[in-house]
Amino acid sequence: MERLRPYPVAAFCALTLVIWTTRIPLAWTNDEDSVAAKVGWSLPITAFWVAAAVLLGLLLTDRARTTAWFATVGKAFALATIAYWAVRLPMILVAEPPASVDSEAAFKVVHAVLAAVSVTAAAFAWRSLRPGARADGSGAAPAAA
Repeated sequence: MERLRPYPVAAFCALTLVIWTTRIPLAWTNDEDSVAAKVGWSLPITAFWVAAAVLLGLLLTDRARTTAWFATVGKAFALATIAYWAVRLPMILVAEPPASVDSEAAFKVVHAVLAAVSVTAAAFAWRSLRPGARADGSGAAPAAA
């Protein structure tokens, strides 16, 4: 388990993989969207999925601490997640859901929860990657005695 430190980054990556892996088939089986729209929806999905897989792969192979760009990519990934949901959630909340959706309220609540969980995980991951953060990702390192 030690190699999964900082834990908030590992959790953020795992959560992202779970969320976005389910979205890829949904994007391509939506009969209402054109191929161009499907490609457009697939770009952020693929980018988030690849970023999460790469970072989690570095953690699992215990190479995160020796890879110079790990923290930079992790912070960019966290920031991109926050920015994505800051734009996408209002779009979901004001738009009509796809015709295939049975309950508009449930659709909007589910996406609001996904956004809140994703943004929270991203914020904790960002915090754990700051200079001086503790190895377990729980905040600032203790002061030297």
